[in-house]
Amino acid sequence: MSRLLIIACLSFLFYVPTVDAVASQRIVDISIEGNRYVETDAVLNRISIQVGDMLNRRQISREVRRLFATGFFSDIHAEGERVDGGIKLIFIVVENPVIASVKLEGYDKLSKKKIRPLLQLKAGRVISPRIEQEDINSIRKSYLKKGFYQAKVNIQTKLRDDGRVDVTVDIIEGAITHVKEIQFVGNERFSSDELTGLLATSASSLGSWFTDRDVFNRDRFAADAQLIQQYYLEHGYLDIKVESTRLMLTPNMDDFYLGMSLSEGEVYTVTGVVLQGDLVPSKEKLEESIKLEVGELYALSNMQKTLVQLTETVGDEGFAFANVTPTFHRNIKEHTVEIVFDIEKGREVYVERIQFSGHDKTKDHVIRRELRQHEGERYKASAVRRSQERLRRLSYMKNVSIAKSNTASPQKINLDVDVEEGKSGKFSAGISYSQIYGVGFQGSVSEENLFGGGYRTSLTADVGGRVNNYKLNFTDPYLFKDGVSGTFSIFQNQTDPQSFALYTQNAKGGSLGLGFELNEHMRYSINYSISETTLSGVPATSSFALRSQEGTFTNGELTQSISYDTRNRTIYPSTGGIQSVSFGFAGLTGDRKFYETTLSSRNYYELSDVWTLRILAGLGNIRGYSGLDAPVYRRYSLGGVSTIRGYDSFGVSLVDPVTLDVVGGTSKATSSLDLIFPLPYMENEGFRGSFFVDAGTVWGNSGTVSESFIASHIRGSYGFGIEWNSPVGPLTLTWGYSINRQTNDKVRKFELGLGQGF
Repeated sequence: MSRLLIIACLSFLFYVPTVDAVASQRIVDISIEGNRYVETDAVLNRISIQVGDMLNRRQISREVRRLFATGFFSDIHAEGERVDGGIKLIFIVVENPVIASVKLEGYDKLSKKKIRPLLQLKAGRVISPRIEQEDINSIRKSYLKKGFYQAKVNIQTKLRDDGRVDVTVDIIEGAITHVKEIQFVGNERFSSDELTGLLATSASSLGSWFTDRDVFNRDRFAADAQLIQQYYLEHGYLDIKVESTRLMLTPNMDDFYLGMSLSEGEVYTVTGVVLQGDLVPSKEKLEESIKLEVGELYALSNMQKTLVQLTETVGDEGFAFANVTPTFHRNIKEHTVEIVFDIEKGREVYVERIQFSGHDKTKDHVIRRELRQHEGERYKASAVRRSQERLRRLSYMKNVSIAKSNTASPQKINLDVDVEEGKSGKFSAGISYSQIYGVGFQGSVSEENLFGGGYRTSLTADVGGRVNNYKLNFTDPYLFKDGVSGTFSIFQNQTDPQSFALYTQNAKGGSLGLGFELNEHMRYSINYSISETTLSGVPATSSFALRSQEGTFTNGELTQSISYDTRNRTIYPSTGGIQSVSFGFAGLTGDRKFYETTLSSRNYYELSDVWTLRILAGLGNIRGYSGLDAPVYRRYSLGGVSTIRGYDSFGVSLVDPVTLDVVGGTSKATSSLDLIFPLPYMENEGFRGSFFVDAGTVWGNSGTVSESFIASHIRGSYGFGIEWNSPVGPLTLTWGYSINRQTNDKVRKFELGLGQGF
């Protein structure tokens, strides 16, 4: 660059007898010479000197620098030529070559699709050293994010006969740079092991095979410093400081040694909490929002909860712009702190309009019915929060944001609801397999937002092997006002479970149901189904419990259930749980007379970024009445992916001691504990693994067999499982080992299932 400026200046100093001799004359013409690919007009548009301007050496020098900054040229100089009436200014340029092709080599860990968008080097564009260096930096930066600190990028060019160049971007990835060790200095209250366990970054170990936490990431380590501060603040250390962080890369660039220097300070006890400012709705009401307890250690989480709750409490009175500011008054000698919350309520406002954007398919009323804040009402912060939560739970919404905007009136605001729609329709087809029914073909079509009205419908089919099943389901989540849903379904099932029973079962029917939202988490549903079931092909030598139910029977069943759902998401949840209880009663219509009660509990605990603990428990009881037994196909048997892994499907049941037919129990109890984790390098593809322990048993009276609950008969299992959320449904593989196997139990160490989960 400096060489070019010198050339430009010398041209005007020594070009005889041009510039100095005519410096006081005007420019009458400006031309560009030497350009081949870059249009002349494009060059002229880049310079500010105009015909009619006085010749100015400094201005010309600035124009040379400006043209060089475009990256189009490798050399530029200016000359002045005396003509009639003044000076003709000539910019002589040497163009950088145009790129004919760009080829990538050496890449493996990053795909071509991810590298290509990073490049400014593209066919048809001009190449320059500046662009080359920027592309090298962009590629290396992407590799650094993946932990490849040894990555190098070389750009080579080959000149063609026509003056264009072929560009080769050669990438030498090298090995991933891992974290060898993490050290803390200045930590006295908490051990280094305890602090290390808090970090998103970890040193290399055997457990690193499951994650990439030992791959160094600068942004992640910076966030780790915040995690350490938050941990100390949670335990009362108000003066905690991460004074410095240290990064030391080994000479061979294989490993990082990381360090943090801490200044802990003292632990503080809360001696008082004071509210001042705009105390609305009342001081007593606001005090209910305070989570900090006098006499206890300061805790950051309680401070955050207090700020959120105070802001929302004031906001519920119509003050959309409420602000709560905490002030800390420390007593350094006694290590105590008094916290003063200063409340500014702002102006009281009403919601004039609620405006929607971002939705192409979903109708406005489908979004509006989920809102708990309405137009014309006084602003209420908690209602806005609940509205956003409800919209985010819709399966066809990817993202939802609600913002406030001013109107012409200072007493009114608008709410702008911006949504991002996801895919609402799904189609799947594939091969299904189970040990009971063999190999079949499975297909389904579902739509979660039919016609943009929020209607849910699905059609599933499972045919082949020993099954021939079809089901059509339709749900209107707002059949009536106040969130009352309506569901309609029809089905036809033909099964031949030869692996455990010598009979054929054919059933067809339908159901109608209503669902009532009791609150944000609790739901009550009532469903009435009617079906006709035929059991045929029962051998004369079979158990009386089976032969007594051969024939065609109708069943009318009324089922009621209550569920309480706090899961953070419905697919692969990591926190919360779902509890449910249901009661079914058959006999109002039809031939069957029985009742059934079931309870289930499924809870999730996020142990870390990797590990999730799932605890499941269930109870069930089914009983016939009026001298009739419960249907054999509704009685309980355990085993398989969904109950006790390590046992065959229907492998734990009541068995006729003479014929050895599986007749099922009338009571069951199950429990399961899973330690779930993403499979390394495959978590983005929907794979996860699980170490599990299962337990369960069945008992009761099934006509020819009667057995009481016996604790010593509880079966157990342990093992390992893999689940893939495939396009045709959850594909599950389990390796289980039975514990406390009883006579007539059937075990199966390996099981493959499609359409079941764990």
